[in-house]
Amino acid sequence: MIWLSWRLQRLELALVALALALAAASLVPLGLHMASVYDGTGVGSCLAHGGSGCGQVVQSFQHRYEHAGAIIPWLNFLPGVIGVLVAAPLILDFEHGTFRFAWTQSVPRNRWVSGRLIVMCVSALLATFALTELMTWFRGPLDHVGGRMEPNVFDFEGIVPYGYVLFALALAVAIGVIARRAVTAAGVTLIAYFGLRVGLQNWFRKDYVAPVRHVWPVGSPGPTQLDRAWNISSGPSNASGHLLSQADADRVLRLCGGPKSGDIACMRAHHVYNLAIYQPASRFWLLQGIEAAIFGGLAVLLFTAAVWWVRNRVS
Repeated sequence: MIWLSWRLQRLELALVALALALAAASLVPLGLHMASVYDGTGVGSCLAHGGSGCGQVVQSFQHRYEHAGAIIPWLNFLPGVIGVLVAAPLILDFEHGTFRFAWTQSVPRNRWVSGRLIVMCVSALLATFALTELMTWFRGPLDHVGGRMEPNVFDFEGIVPYGYVLFALALAVAIGVIARRAVTAAGVTLIAYFGLRVGLQNWFRKDYVAPVRHVWPVGSPGPTQLDRAWNISSGPSNASGHLLSQADADRVLRLCGGPKSGDIACMRAHHVYNLAIYQPASRFWLLQGIEAAIFGGLAVLLFTAAVWWVRNRVS
């Protein structure tokens, strides 16, 4: 049963491998060049030991490769597509009715569906491992400089990609066995996948754990925890940590000068402070665990629903 399931996945796994190969072809040359510059210009040494001129070295590296992250948002579709492609053979079995052939060969339903799901999950997780390793390697120098808390970095490293792929796979399977239409299952899955991903990322992730709020006087150094953190919100505030309205901020800037050349004493006299609301880098694995649990838990529920449907409602 397992061997047959692997054979049924060959075309879809080849398409997944092709997608990963195209991603690698785009990222590997730039990643090699970026790693060479990182080592050759001493950025790593600066980050580890500091020294005069290090700030300029690091800023120059960041500026040089700030475009490197521009390609990453376009890869957000990959986990969803991997899930849909891996689920496709099973969905097509139900659409065409070929699952009945296996059931007439003395293969119990439970064994048939569990064997197919095991192969699909293993295939999807192996593809996710390849994608995650590629992205982690590519982002290595940039992560050392800027951290990995920002959304388009967070989404491709650690354990959350595995949750994304399993959720997309489980959703496609559940819709597929009920609707028995591959196009319907693929379309609904991708829409729901992106909707949930965007919703959690934009509105809920920042509040998985209460973010840190830090207020400090204008002209004073900011908190060291801001380094490599996810900066959710920042700007001029009052002493209580409430952001100034745009009108109040503009009024102070007119009185005290522009944001770069302004009179610090004047700003302090008007009780202007700096506010930063952020998730520190130390919470990376905590936030990863929470989001992976959300998507993984939904995947378990969807797989359970799909198995129940096959056992009790499919004939």
